[in-house]
Amino acid sequence: MRYDRRQHAARSTDHYVFHQLIPYIGNKRKLLPLIGRAIGASGLEPGQGFVDLFAGSGVVSRYAKALGFRVIANDWEPYAEAINRCHVGHNAPPRFGHQDYAGLLARFNALPPIAGWVTNHLCPDDDEHFEIGRDRLFYMRKNGMRIDAIREEIARLADVGEIDSDQAACLIAPLLYQCCYTSNTSGVFKGFHAGWGGSNGTARYRICSDLTLEPALFLDNGQANEVTRLDALGFAREHGEAYDFVYVDPPYNQHPYGSNYHVLNSIALWDKPQLSRKISGRGDKSAIRRDWRSERRSPYNSARHATAAFAGLIDSLPARWIAVSYSTDGNIPLIDMVRAACARGHSEVFIQPYKRYRVSSQRFSAKPMNAEFVLLIDTSRPAASSPEAICDAILAEERDALASHKEMVET
Repeated sequence: MRYDRRQHAARSTDHYVFHQLIPYIGNKRKLLPLIGRAIGASGLEPGQGFVDLFAGSGVVSRYAKALGFRVIANDWEPYAEAINRCHVGHNAPPRFGHQDYAGLLARFNALPPIAGWVTNHLCPDDDEHFEIGRDRLFYMRKNGMRIDAIREEIARLADVGEIDSDQAACLIAPLLYQCCYTSNTSGVFKGFHAGWGGSNGTARYRICSDLTLEPALFLDNGQANEVTRLDALGFAREHGEAYDFVYVDPPYNQHPYGSNYHVLNSIALWDKPQLSRKISGRGDKSAIRRDWRSERRSPYNSARHATAAFAGLIDSLPARWIAVSYSTDGNIPLIDMVRAACARGHSEVFIQPYKRYRVSSQRFSAKPMNAEFVLLIDTSRPAASSPEAICDAILAEERDALASHKEMVET
């Protein structure tokens, strides 16, 4: 299954794997063929268990679900839990009493707008006359009021017992997608454009559009799929059963997902954190909630702690097969990662050259390409290849990609 941006744009595709897929740093949608090669090499059969330990946007979990595996999607971020409870945990749209799923979303779209937490904290007072440096411009006010109205109604239905947490997730997930689509950002919420779409008005068509919920797509793969919200090591230790296949995709760099996507967490949790309504100049421009520091600070975001965390996790996982996605640009030194893999079992590698992310496509990069790879570990037998040989293969692929890249050829 290969991602094609012309066919699989999240807003318009009718393909289950890519439908309403939030923009996400580290998203593996373009690497699904590489991951598929590793899965194929394991011989995993439909009906066997597949754990996605750092599920994030859920694209790999959806891919595994579409292949017929019994999927457990785990991630400790609240927004990821809501998204994956909807798209992975459900095989069909839930019913809501005498009203169907699409009908309830249509009712939400007709709600009168209200000025609530999102409008008051993340939007300007006036969409046409705002004050740069004082107003937060995550959303146009008209869309902030739509978010508030819809999220308050979901909360009300839950409070009076008309919906349970699984039903709520199927309502929150389409809202979170729209909260990404209409946001005045480039995909992450650590900042917003100065003006709608920035100085050149990039993506005004989506930022200025009217927020409108559309039903999620569901896929019945005949399996009892699950969604959990746990720290990865906690999952490994708390779930004593041996799994057929565990996919491990830890964060690569120093940027925490909890701060990158704090707005999505606030909308998923709807706990209305205490924040200044306007930018005060005291480090609150982006209104980032603080609980990620105390509750979800990942060791993988630290070059100092990532290697030990990874080694401990791989050693703790009760699984026949472990597949690890990583990059030659990650916090964990390549040789340390491969040594930890080989210590657990026989390891082979699947490699794909990859164009590195950059803010501007026009900006020169001294290293425009890297190598993305999947280490497949068979824990039932000892390593046959040395860590050094595996590292050499990965680095050789990266060198070849760099040597043939037009920026390197031109210099």
